[in-house]
Formats: sequence, structure tokens, C-alpha cells
Amino acid sequence: MTQTLSASLDIVPRMESTIIQHCHATHAYVTKDTAAFNKDVAALAGSLRDLRSCKITLSCVSWLPPEILTTIFTYIVEDDAFKSCTGTPRPCGAPISMIITHICRRWRQVALECPTLWAYLNCVSANWLDIMFERSKKAALVVIYRSPGSLRKCFQQILSQLPRIKYLQLCSSSWEVDRILDCLSSQPAPSLQTLKFSVVRKSQTRVIRPISDSIFQGRAPLLRSVELNECTFSWTSCIFSGLRTLDVRRIGSASYPTLTQLLSALRRMPELEQLTLGLSSRFSEDTELSDQVPLARLKRIALDACTLRNAVSLFSSLSFPVDVKIALNLAPIGSCLSDLFLVMHKDPDGSGPIIRSMRASLSYHTFGVQFSTSMTFKSEYFWNPPDDDIILSLQFKCSSSTRKPPVIFDICQMVPHRQIRSLSVTSSLFLRDNFWRAGSADLPALESIQLSGTCNIRSLIAVLQSGGVQSSDMAYPSLHALELESIDFGCGEAEELQDIVIIRAGHGLGIHELRLVKCRNLVDDKVQLLKEVVPAVDWDGHEESLVGGDGSGGGCLCHNCRDESSSGEDYMQALLHSDWDYDPDSDAYSEE
Repeated sequence: MTQTLSASLDIVPRMESTIIQHCHATHAYVTKDTAAFNKDVAALAGSLRDLRSCKITLSCVSWLPPEILTTIFTYIVEDDAFKSCTGTPRPCGAPISMIITHICRRWRQVALECPTLWAYLNCVSANWLDIMFERSKKAALVVIYRSPGSLRKCFQQILSQLPRIKYLQLCSSSWEVDRILDCLSSQPAPSLQTLKFSVVRKSQTRVIRPISDSIFQGRAPLLRSVELNECTFSWTSCIFSGLRTLDVRRIGSASYPTLTQLLSALRRMPELEQLTLGLSSRFSEDTELSDQVPLARLKRIALDACTLRNAVSLFSSLSFPVDVKIALNLAPIGSCLSDLFLVMHKDPDGSGPIIRSMRASLSYHTFGVQFSTSMTFKSEYFWNPPDDDIILSLQFKCSSSTRKPPVIFDICQMVPHRQIRSLSVTSSLFLRDNFWRAGSADLPALESIQLSGTCNIRSLIAVLQSGGVQSSDMAYPSLHALELESIDFGCGEAEELQDIVIIRAGHGLGIHELRLVKCRNLVDDKVQLLKEVVPAVDWDGHEESLVGGDGSGGGCLCHNCRDESSSGEDYMQALLHSDWDYDPDSDAYSEE
């Protein structure tokens, strides 16, 4: 069949040797052609690299002198070290200084000639540490390991460089604490300025030994800042004398100090500027020191998870400047609150910062109140705030006797040098008339109210329109600015607010500024009514209706819609989070 087909097509069959020779010739040609192609590709790649290098050379960045590039690189590395919160190495495992060297030849040269750039060890894996140590030369090291996983395989390698470390932040698992403390005790730390050490404990029954005098072989002359979490030091130790910052939180029961031990430790720190302590357990009964511990340079003091009695005991034993910033996170408070303010402000009639604004945060379980020297709060923090304008921050759990929101105005009356003009309230509770009436009585010079998060403003509206014939009899006679954020406007409340503005204007108490942010059940027509009577209305244009799709008004919490609601679920949910269960005849809370 093959022969017939070949004959019909006039094909002459080739010999086997001829076919083999043809294949060899074809392979040689292809091989030669591929080699030439690869050579051309390599030449093109080289040209592309040259063009890239030329482009970088011609770019403005390449005109910068090495000193400027070094400053930029150092800023990048510092920012990565101190702002990173992951606590784990990068997927590629390379530190950011190594990545910089792969941008271009000039950047690599500048980076390699800057030892400081290689001195930041931010969760660097063990594979890169020797290179970092070599390239950093004799530069002081900054070591940051925020998780036990990143530290586990390399802490011995890192702590072998202890004499070079100036900043040390470690996070360890509880079963490795002893080994790490042994490494920290193996050498002196002549360059160390900051120590941050935290322990992750899966079992609270495991006892963590306190840091003893043997740490750093007793030699850390430059140490000025110590922060410990789930780990503490021996309160009779002298190694931490001369500190300017001390932050010890979550002190284990085995290492909890007596009041005498704590005060003795603070007495050895006359340069202390910032003090943060977690004092959740009550001080043991011991003999208190006869004279107060002077902390003349103290700027901030914060007590975390502290009992009221511990706070009173500590403040009564300390002497510090009148302008110290105080942040307290307390257990439920009771009748001893006045004692606390008495020992915090030992000379209330003397000089001190003027309090101009007040901020309150009210929820079912926690109340918070802050006092600031400025008219607006720069920080969103409600405990241990970093801003200098917040002079006092107080947060406490709610007991049965402190669930009444007007208690924040009782606190206000205890603060000296108050000239409060601005009040900011964030609340998930239903604030009733008595809250706003108490505020009007205690803050007669109030000029501005910011309210957010609460379900309604009906009680505020009712208080604003109350009063006698004379303007001085009306609530908040100095009020001229009102800011409402995330407020659920009930049916007709926008119109009622308009009427109030008109009434108050007739008494010479006009509201000149109104700001509306993310308010619900508020549409353009209602805002236009307010613009007719308020000179400056700032509305973000947010429109969201609370009325149910069936027209029943199930989402609205005003009285009319609530009565028409078939299920009443929204109302009941709000009721559960209100302060309506407060019993004015209940016994005062006692720590006993």
C-alpha cells in the first residue's frame, strides 16, 4: 500500500542513512540558531539594564548628595522599625535596608557606606543577623521583636551583642523567659537606654520570676526607660534607679509590691517623668512611709485597672507638680471619689492649668470623662491619652450606684480651675432630662455642645426650650454652638429644634452654629428649615431614613412611631441599653 501511494505521488523513498543525516543537519542548524537567539536576548537585556541605569542617573533622585540619601534611607528604616505592628518578619525574610541596596548601584553604594542603616533589627530572621552585625560595624543597635515566634530562634544570637544595643524591645513566651533573663544577665549593657519586655502567657498559673539585680550584671548606666508587661522587677532592686519612664502593667500576684516597696522604688527615681502602673490587687497592709515621695519632674501618671483605694493610697503618698497629666482606669467607684480628688489636688486653690473643655463617654458598662485645657480634644484616646492638652482622663466601670449618667457632672465639680466652655458627649444610653438639667446647673458658662452616638435628642430639646420669662432662667444661657453626629432624628424633632432656636433667639440666646454629621431620618427639606433660623449650618448631606419599608415606622424611636410599631424590637433593644433601671434608693457601692 505504501509503495503504491509513493509511486502514484512520484516520491522516491530515501535511504535510512539519508534521513539520519538530514536530522543531524537540522539539529545543528537549530542549535546554532538558538545560541545566536540567546546571545541576542542577553545583549538586549544588557542594553535594557544600561538604559534603566541611565534613566536613574538622569532622575532627580540621583542628583541628591549621599548625605541626603542617607537621611532618607535612615528615615525609612526607622519608620519601619517603630511603626510596624506585625511582629513577624517579611515573607522574603530580608530587612528593609537589604531591599534598598537592590534598587540601583548608587543606592547600594550609599547604603553600604552607612553603618547606622544596618543597626535597626526589626524582627530580622536569624539568616540575616550576621550580615546586619557586620555591616552595622560599631553602630549602636535598635532591636525590636514584637512576637515570641520571631524571637524564638535568634534571641541568643541577638543578645550576644548586648553591649552594643541602645534600644531593646522583646516579646517572649512564658517558658522562654528564664533563658532570656539569663542572657540579659550575661553581659553589661553600657549603651542601653530603653528596655521594653513583655511576656505572652497561655497559662496564668505559670509564675514569672521578677527581674533581679543581676540583670545586665548590674551595669546599665544610660537606662532611662523601662516598660514591662506580665513581667516585673524586684521592687528592692537598684538597677532601675534614675529612670525617667517606668511602665509596669499586669503585675503577677507573686510579684505584687506592698505600698512601702512601691514608694521605696519610686524614691530611687527622682528624675521620673512618666509613670504607668497596673494596680489591680489591693496593697498589702504594711507600715506606710511617714513623708511623701517627691517626684518634682513628673509629667504624666497613669494607673491601669486600679482599685479606688489603691489610687487614694498612692496619690496621698506622692508629691508632684500641679500640672501633671493624670489618667485613671478604675474599678467601680463609690463614695470615696471625693477622697481621690482631694489627694490628687492637694492645693486646689493654688496655681494650676485652666480646664476649658470636658468630654464624656457613656455606655452600659463603662463611663469615661476627660478634661482638657483647650476648647477641642485632639486625641480620640479615652485612657492614657498622649496629648498634652488633656489634663485628666478618668474611666471607670459602672456599678449599680454609678449607672446614673449625671455622675459625670458630680466629677466635674471636683476638678479645680474649671472654666468649661465646651462639652462633648458620646453615649449609647438614652440620656434623660435630668442629665441635661444637671449639665446646665453645673456648667452655666457652656458655649458649645457636641453630641454623638445616642439614639435621640428629645430630652436635650426639652431642656433647651425650658425656662422662665428671663433669659437667665433658660437652660444653657451661653450656648451658641451645637454639633450633632450619628443622631437618630425622631419624627418632628427637626421642626422642634427650629422652634427652640426661634424661642431662644427671642430671649437673646440665639444658636449661631449648627453642625449635622451622619444624622439619620434627616432630609434636605428639614435642614432647609433649620437654615432659615441658624446663621451657620454645616450639613454633610447624609440622608438615611429610619422609617420601615412598610411605613410602620419600625426604625424610628420617637413616641409616635414607637406606639405604631408592631414588634417594638428596636425600642426594647434601646431600653436594655438605657439608664432607666437606675434605682436612686440603692445602696452606695462599697469596695468591701
